[in-house]
Amino acid sequence: MADETSRWRGRRVLVTGCTGFLGGAVARELFAIGAEVVGLVHERPGNDIFGPGQGGRVQFIHGRADNIFRLHSAMSVHEVVAVFHLGATDPIGEDRCTPTVLEAAKRYSRRLPVVTARPLHQVVLANTDEPPHDEGLSVARFGAVFGPGDRKVFRTVPATATALHAGEAVVLPADGPPTDFVYIRDAARALLRVAEDVATHGPGDYTFRSGWLLSDRRMAAAVHDVFNAGTPELPKSAPLANPLGWAPSLTFTESLAETLEWYRGFVTTGWGAPLRAVA
Repeated sequence: MADETSRWRGRRVLVTGCTGFLGGAVARELFAIGAEVVGLVHERPGNDIFGPGQGGRVQFIHGRADNIFRLHSAMSVHEVVAVFHLGATDPIGEDRCTPTVLEAAKRYSRRLPVVTARPLHQVVLANTDEPPHDEGLSVARFGAVFGPGDRKVFRTVPATATALHAGEAVVLPADGPPTDFVYIRDAARALLRVAEDVATHGPGDYTFRSGWLLSDRRMAAAVHDVFNAGTPELPKSAPLANPLGWAPSLTFTESLAETLEWYRGFVTTGWGAPLRAVA
């Protein structure tokens, strides 16, 4: 149920990549607090990826994130109050979308928050003329994001969960360096908090860590433990100081249990169990 006192209630928000893993999670969080979503898409999705009855709450705009006229038109016509730029980018090629989104936002309103997500390890090299982030862009940084809705089955959590539900042997990945894993709904909540903070204090760079620091091998073993009704062990770590009062909303075990439930439906139907926002 939408919060009657939410500052987002009744306001329109543009989300690029709204049919993706993180973009879809942000859209569901916006639904939960009463906002209206304007989604930039190449083509309208054929299934209700947002959850039962939620797809009809999105005003889909057909276009590309490197088309400044389409972006500016969407912002102006729908009078959006924030932009979440979460469309996929080529990690090797030139990113033409982000500068275009920022320029369109600048033409629409210099005070419009534009928020994106980037990996913890993605930093600007020293001794360059580039700023720490694009002017006007606010960045939320995470380690590895996992949870319901991730259809990239080559990644550790989807690969392990689908194998378990399909009754196949689980192949543990090679051990490697630990990564801070963040649950998808918590990552979406963090992005909304960034947009709220930016509206008051201006653009910034925010790092969010759950403290769930595991290698891919240990994460796969943890998924296996929860699947078998066990309780996985987490490495001991000191409490983390995260910005904006953010902290994981569920325990590590609860997050994995919800993830496994979604993949049970995914293995059966190809679409997964109904997705929801944080209560």
